[in-house]
Amino acid sequence: MNKKSIVLQTTLELITKQGIRATSLSQIIKESGVANGTVYHHFKNKEEIITELYLMLTQDFGTVVMRNTPEDDIKKQFSIMWLNLFHYFVNNPLAFVFSEQIARSPEIPQSLKDKARQYYSEIESFFKNGIREKAFKPYNPMVMEELFFGNVVSIVKIHENEKVKLLEKHINQAIEISWKGFLKE
Repeated sequence: MNKKSIVLQTTLELITKQGIRATSLSQIIKESGVANGTVYHHFKNKEEIITELYLMLTQDFGTVVMRNTPEDDIKKQFSIMWLNLFHYFVNNPLAFVFSEQIARSPEIPQSLKDKARQYYSEIESFFKNGIREKAFKPYNPMVMEELFFGNVVSIVKIHENEKVKLLEKHINQAIEISWKGFLKE
């Protein structure tokens, strides 16, 4: 892992444990083991590190969700999108915590959130196409994206709660419930 990646990973670990405000640049430098000069070579300040981290993870989410989705079967595409995001969050718990606690934080400026929307364009297109093809109810595509995302997040939380044994059939039920919520009657 290169030094820039180490700084980003360390920042992710620190802010998911203690939040943005409680994470200082000096702590990032110390915990990463990267020299001051090297950090400042890549980033001007903590905000620049957070910006890059936010954009990087947002791009990951958008890319992962749309991976290996067939274009000719909207239900199968939806299921694969759902499973892609579920497995990404289960296998990347820091990214999950980041998306839940940090990405939605008021400490992330709206201008950065707006810039990151570009990475969700394929997801937005999926919902717009579903509306245009009259498969989905004519809801606001951004609301649909958030509900889709929220459904996955809810099941990830159940999965993370070790008191509940989540089986494949439960995941498939969740996908079906989510799918039916978007369908035009």
